[in-house]
Amino acid sequence: MATLRWGILGCGDVAEHKGGPPLYTVNDSELIAVMRRDRVKAESFAERHGAKRVYTDVDALLADDELNAIYIATPPYLHCEQTLRTARAGKHVLCEKPMAMTVEECQRMVDACHDANVTLMLAYYRNFYPNIVKMKALMDEGAIGDVVLAKINHTGFYNPNRHDLKNWRVNRDISGGGVLMDLGSHRISLLQYLMGNIESVQGYAETVHLDINVDDSTVFTLRFENGTHAVANINWNVGISIDDVEVYGTKGCLRCSPLNSGHLTLETKSEGLVEMHQNPLPHTHTGLVEDFVNHLKTGEPIRCSGESGLQTNTIIAEIM
Repeated sequence: MATLRWGILGCGDVAEHKGGPPLYTVNDSELIAVMRRDRVKAESFAERHGAKRVYTDVDALLADDELNAIYIATPPYLHCEQTLRTARAGKHVLCEKPMAMTVEECQRMVDACHDANVTLMLAYYRNFYPNIVKMKALMDEGAIGDVVLAKINHTGFYNPNRHDLKNWRVNRDISGGGVLMDLGSHRISLLQYLMGNIESVQGYAETVHLDINVDDSTVFTLRFENGTHAVANINWNVGISIDDVEVYGTKGCLRCSPLNSGHLTLETKSEGLVEMHQNPLPHTHTGLVEDFVNHLKTGEPIRCSGESGLQTNTIIAEIM
């Protein structure tokens, strides 16, 4: 029997292409049921992904005794309430990012899952990219000496008028914010994984160019508990796409450029430039689900815990 028997709450685009397939392709994980208010769309999703049952009501999904975990793939304004209800139903939670609308909501989610003795994991899937995992391993091995600095440069142009884009991302009441909540949350979580717990932050999240009521540009600096630093810019208003992660040490530098390519370089004075390539995961959320299964089997901590997600939202709130 599968260790994880999943129900999906909100089977839209994210579940279709990112989070859904790993629920049934990872060992010891099985997709049992899906929920969407539109029954026709829910049945179509279930047929494509092999789910046994379809629901159009949240409570009906949560009452399914065969399920022991729920993947919450709804917009951010629903995350807190749905996580609380899932915890009360005694089921583990994999929640999409950003974690919730406010730090207070995040704390309620952490407390509810703790009280119910269920695991809460956040879908910060980039922390499991093989090139990022390799970068972290090389950092820990001392390949670049003592780590002192990380840099994030992530740019692109978001056109909210494109017919194929979901405009809820620029509706603060649904998304909680703009580029900082949507893309910045991923990079802050990534920096937590690479560099450790964050001690302080300074920065800006503002509308610089686009005609939207949320931020299209954010720039911030972080200081970590171990004394190291990070600088980051994340933009919806730049005409070219860049997605680079760099870590600097006393002996050299590690770069993932672009982040989702599997590419990784190590540059030191003694060795020069060494290029490496890590094969991408089959699906973006594969590493998340594998880590969840391992956690339930072994008791080892998960990488993207509710507590780490709470810290991510705390940093976002301080920048905003």
